[in-house]
Amino acid sequence: MSTEKKMGLELDRRTVLKAGAVAGAAAFLAACGTSGASTEPTESTGGEKAPAAAINFANWTYYIDVDDDVDTATADTSESLRRFQAEYGTRVNYQEVLLDNDEFFGTIKAPLEAGQDTGWDIVTPTTWMAKKIVDLGWAEKFDKANMPNFVANLADEFTGRAADPGNDYLAPWQSLMTGLAVNTEKTTRFTKVSGLWDPKLKGKIVLLTELRDTVGLVMLGNGADPATPTRGTFDAAITTLQDAISSEQVRKLSGQGYTELLISNAAWAAIAWSGDVGIIQAEKAELEFIVPDEGGMYATDNMLIPKGAKNKYTAELWIDFYYQPEIAAIVEAYVQYICPVKGAAEEITKIDPALASNPLIFPDEATKARLKVWGDVSAEDQAYFDEQFSAVVEGVGA
Repeated sequence: MSTEKKMGLELDRRTVLKAGAVAGAAAFLAACGTSGASTEPTESTGGEKAPAAAINFANWTYYIDVDDDVDTATADTSESLRRFQAEYGTRVNYQEVLLDNDEFFGTIKAPLEAGQDTGWDIVTPTTWMAKKIVDLGWAEKFDKANMPNFVANLADEFTGRAADPGNDYLAPWQSLMTGLAVNTEKTTRFTKVSGLWDPKLKGKIVLLTELRDTVGLVMLGNGADPATPTRGTFDAAITTLQDAISSEQVRKLSGQGYTELLISNAAWAAIAWSGDVGIIQAEKAELEFIVPDEGGMYATDNMLIPKGAKNKYTAELWIDFYYQPEIAAIVEAYVQYICPVKGAAEEITKIDPALASNPLIFPDEATKARLKVWGDVSAEDQAYFDEQFSAVVEGVGA
């Protein structure tokens, strides 16, 4: 597939609106039903484990490979999904229904509380939300005997994470950097977070609705450390945001639809995710992703099997299938986020040698050292943070 053609299709997929995605999730769950289900693997009549006929996979938009001339990922339009079906006979019902962690969690909370099947066999929450699900006892523990590729090829940085010390519940899907997107044709290139508040950019700034990304970057701009957030540093960041909103410096806070504003030039700069900018650059070379001088944010979205999933065994097969370097490279060449699979860099050279040295996919250690992960806080503080940030989002529109 040509880079130009591929990128044009990817831009189309980014226009999915949050409301539509959430409605899609509800409709899909209604179709699947959420009645209770066994967590045992599907078995053949001989008592041996056998792959299920289908599994249900909930992911973020724009997060898996698709073919030329299509604008959505399905079992028929994605090479990696086709290969999985060819190997195991399992069709993947792939749904792009995650645009916000909290909103998606709201669609699965009730069945999880009731001990029922959520309708999903794999979901991909960001680490902080994934940890919440694990801590509540609502995630299935992996049977690693079914996952030799995962055990062998998980990148070292993900072993022993605080959210999952034994790598028993979470399999990283992609990681991402949060930094600045700057349209260097419309405005002077800047490398500090404070550049977002330049009066020349009034009404041309878009920020993310993910608290940890937007507040984290604003904290860095204020000289604070989001790895150790406090009410004081959080409140200072909220004040900065409120000032920018009340002055109409900020046009909008958005989920993944923020890219539409950058593409159309309705916004000239943003707090943005690295892979998004990398894709848009193919059609819009003037757009640049910048890790600010003060540093950027770093996060990981993880495959997780919800408690009570009907097809746990087959979900484990899919996770392990993805952890083959060749398959990971196919996905990575399309999504251009940070890959968690050892050996993918070598495999991706067979697709496009330039991608193996793309700093958005394989950032160097110096860049990684400048990235921050939002720190853990008490439940009371996090509830306070959520309440205050929600008020900010509602005040400007999302």
